[in-house]
Amino acid sequence: MSADIASGDKPAADTTLERAVLGHLRKAEREIVWLRWLGMIGWAFILWRGPAADVSWPWLVYAGGLAYTAFAHWRIAGTGSVLSIARMTTVGDPVLVTLMCIVTGGLSSPFFPFYYFTLLAAAFRFGWRETLGLLVLTIFLSVFLYLVAPVESPGLSALAIGIFYLAFSAALGVLLARWAQENLDLALDRARALSFARDRARSLLRRLIRTQEEERRLIAGDLHDRMSGHLFALRQGADRAQDRALSDTVDGISRDIRALMNELHPTVLDDLGIAVAMEEYVAAQRESAPFKISLDIAPELRHWRSSTDAMLFRILQEALLNIRKHARASQVSIALTPEPGGGARLRIEDDGCGFDPALARPGHFGLLTMRERAEALGGTLAVSSAPAQGTALVVTLPGEAGREKNHNLSDR
Repeated sequence: MSADIASGDKPAADTTLERAVLGHLRKAEREIVWLRWLGMIGWAFILWRGPAADVSWPWLVYAGGLAYTAFAHWRIAGTGSVLSIARMTTVGDPVLVTLMCIVTGGLSSPFFPFYYFTLLAAAFRFGWRETLGLLVLTIFLSVFLYLVAPVESPGLSALAIGIFYLAFSAALGVLLARWAQENLDLALDRARALSFARDRARSLLRRLIRTQEEERRLIAGDLHDRMSGHLFALRQGADRAQDRALSDTVDGISRDIRALMNELHPTVLDDLGIAVAMEEYVAAQRESAPFKISLDIAPELRHWRSSTDAMLFRILQEALLNIRKHARASQVSIALTPEPGGGARLRIEDDGCGFDPALARPGHFGLLTMRERAEALGGTLAVSSAPAQGTALVVTLPGEAGREKNHNLSDR
């Protein structure tokens, strides 16, 4: 899993991947730091329990190892280049292991297996080339260890066995790292495929939502064009006949048709914008809702226009319908406020019975529908609720959604 990053212009996807690789490398370096400190604790224990004679030299070497460990910890905790830090510690760690072995028994030192760990770590952090170079370095250090500590060393055969295990560790590390890289590549390919499928699904959902809204608008317009003339003629006939009951019936039919048209697609949404449409809808709901409704629209959004107006209005409708059916609330507050960057936020909060958002509720698709509408148009929907503590629903639209906003009513 090589972490070498070539310079130059790169596609955005490659740049994102490189950031992820460097992030994982930094995380690995921070975890290895604690392994070094663990090794230093073991080294101190062995030196403390060792022979009391002539301990100044081993403790002096230990102080140098302690300084190196602290320096490596300080570097990795900073903001420097993680690649340069990783390369420094890749060379510094086997050198530290050599010093530990010199003062604790040579080739027979309990710290000699740390060479194997440095090779495995190099294989996972970099790749086979760096691991091969480190293998050559550790073999050289092992021979050096055998030469400078011949008394403690068990013999040339131990050196040969140690070199064999070093090569075996390097080969095992490269093999495991290659398998990990293959699995990572497979996971990345699947992630790209899922991302592509998600984008396509979101694009399709966006088109379906817009098509649905357009069909609603056409049906509402068609209903108005076809029924208005007939109702007008019927009303004229009732007035000429002076039939009060018939006139009341015609008025009721007219109100029902207007209400149906507003449910399908409020004409005020196209003519005057989301703020006025929300005010009219909330005013109509106050007449029949079993709870009080407060509405607060920021002055900056009075003339806010966006391609997502219909989506916001549908979410408001769905939210109030859910509150009617399930919340048993006495108070509902609605607020439309601006977001940094030109976006908007719709917050709908009630004091009802609440629920646990983490628990799936079979047969209840209101939240799912609202979330799909919000996400399909680039926004987000967040739900905060708990049993007996009410519910807060927040829809946030990014600035891009408001590119068509803030047209003054006088310009329309």
